[in-house]
Amino acid sequence: MSGFEGFSRDLPAFLGELQENNSKAWFDANRKRYEAVYLEPAKRFVEAIGPALAAISPDIAAEPRVNGAIMRINRDIRFSKDKTPYKTTCDLHFLEGRTKLKSNPAYVFRITPDDFWIGAGAHGFTKLQLEAYRAALVDATKGQAIREALQAAAEVGGAHYKTVPRGFPADHPNAALLKHAMLYVTRREPHPDALFGPGAVDYCLDAYTALRPVQAWLVEVVGDRG
Repeated sequence: MSGFEGFSRDLPAFLGELQENNSKAWFDANRKRYEAVYLEPAKRFVEAIGPALAAISPDIAAEPRVNGAIMRINRDIRFSKDKTPYKTTCDLHFLEGRTKLKSNPAYVFRITPDDFWIGAGAHGFTKLQLEAYRAALVDATKGQAIREALQAAAEVGGAHYKTVPRGFPADHPNAALLKHAMLYVTRREPHPDALFGPGAVDYCLDAYTALRPVQAWLVEVVGDRG
């Protein structure tokens, strides 16, 4: 038992209402609700899963605070055409690495008004990380290892380029992966009942453990390469 009793069943409804009323006035009027159904449960969840996650990923960062493992609900609208001020998802992000490099691989968690996402991987490579990633893909041992790890993944994301980069064989077994600018795996599903009860930590930990081979490969290949 983790001691965490689950997320509030009001959380998806809160996010849905925020989606329909995405304004500072509405949010300010519902700030106490945000704290009760979103922020405080998220902090308790991070506190509960952190030690267990560290057992499978030793260099994990699991700080139970906003801008730690809990992503800000405020959107950065400075350079965006979309000026709505708030995200309508509850996002957690567990970076893995000896440094706080934001492009390091991470375990991710997202509750939306309609469903639940859980995954692992790197959501953007630095130049050095991209070079190391491509080199690993064409290495016989490492290239086969990532193909095997991805077999258990539900959705593979990060494809970006239309063609295989210059200098790499277009018929390589990892040709599709060579077109990626990042690599992550995601499982998306309707809100599982387990999230809203004492089994939430175990449910998520099981998912992260299943995705560990992909995460571990990325940590070895691109981790901490700024």
